[in-house]
Amino acid sequence: MTVKEFYDAIGGDYSEAKNRLINDAFISRMLAKFAENNTFDEILKSYKNREFQTLFSSVHAFKGVVGNLALTSLYKISEVITEKTRNVKEDNGLNLDEEIEELNNRYQVFIKAYKELIA
Repeated sequence: MTVKEFYDAIGGDYSEAKNRLINDAFISRMLAKFAENNTFDEILKSYKNREFQTLFSSVHAFKGVVGNLALTSLYKISEVITEKTRNVKEDNGLNLDEEIEELNNRYQVFIKAYKELIA
């Protein structure tokens, strides 16, 4: 799988990634760093534990990285979660089950395609 095919498979914007990151080798290195990062796990853990300030911080950082990598599908759902948690300081009954599930689904698509990219 090429880097372009990877972006097509996950709903990313290859042209934007290439404009920002110049070449496929650098894009691949940044994707590897992202795949090794534990921010996604922090998002799931903080939501499960109803720690909304931590959730906001984690998803906001995640959004920034996926935005810079032009991982559009992940960016869109992380943006929704970021905005819904922006000013939530404590558990106020906010239900993000659908959004977290969608983020998880899109992240699993990323992981599957990433494994194919590096194979």
